[in-house]
Amino acid sequence: MRKSLTAVAVLSMLALVPTLSSAGASTPTTLTGLSAQQIMSTSIKAAIAKKSATTVVTTSVLSIKVKEVTISGAHSGTGSEVIDGHKGEVIYLNGVVYAKFDAYLVNFNYGVKDNAVANKWISITKGRKFYGSLSSGITFPSVLQEMQPVGTLSASAPKIINGVSAIGITGNPSPSSGTTTGSETMYVATTAPFLPVEVLIKAVSSGITVVLTVIPKNWSVPVSVTAPKVFTSISKTKLP
Repeated sequence: MRKSLTAVAVLSMLALVPTLSSAGASTPTTLTGLSAQQIMSTSIKAAIAKKSATTVVTTSVLSIKVKEVTISGAHSGTGSEVIDGHKGEVIYLNGVVYAKFDAYLVNFNYGVKDNAVANKWISITKGRKFYGSLSSGITFPSVLQEMQPVGTLSASAPKIINGVSAIGITGNPSPSSGTTTGSETMYVATTAPFLPVEVLIKAVSSGITVVLTVIPKNWSVPVSVTAPKVFTSISKTKLP
């Protein structure tokens, strides 16, 4: 679930980016009797132990359909985005971002029209304008950081989510997101190891409600990331 991939890039127009809460120190054998904060911390601790995952993010904003898939390892990851048929890819490896977008997504992600870089791999190093937004939320720790509600949390009764019994932990999107209205719910499996099953983020901005659905899967699957064989440094382009 990466901030600059299309799903979250669309939502960034509504300032929607959640943050990380600390994991608990102990591992319970049941969620019964635990507070909402304890349940979420237990789930995040279990997720951390998995070390990698794939997240599938979907949303629809102003009739724009978005799908984003991120494969995240401890220090590297890859992401793909599709927005109404327009495609983009991002790789994060050894502190460098490699991004490739079609002409529409070049404008969408960089805010400029530049057909010269369309469908070409562009490398971006730390300190460049788009490095932070493109690298955020692609490694496993940052993916987990984006999956949690903050503030006062509440727990719902168990319900079936994606075929799994889960408890919903609901709070607010992170204050650092700039979102003042909305909610975020992380659904936690009721059976050990109590992994996150789904995350729903709802935000309201200018009267528009946006719902972002995040489904984590493929826990602990080894992640292999390689840099593109051919790429151009952003410093050699006309991009900001």
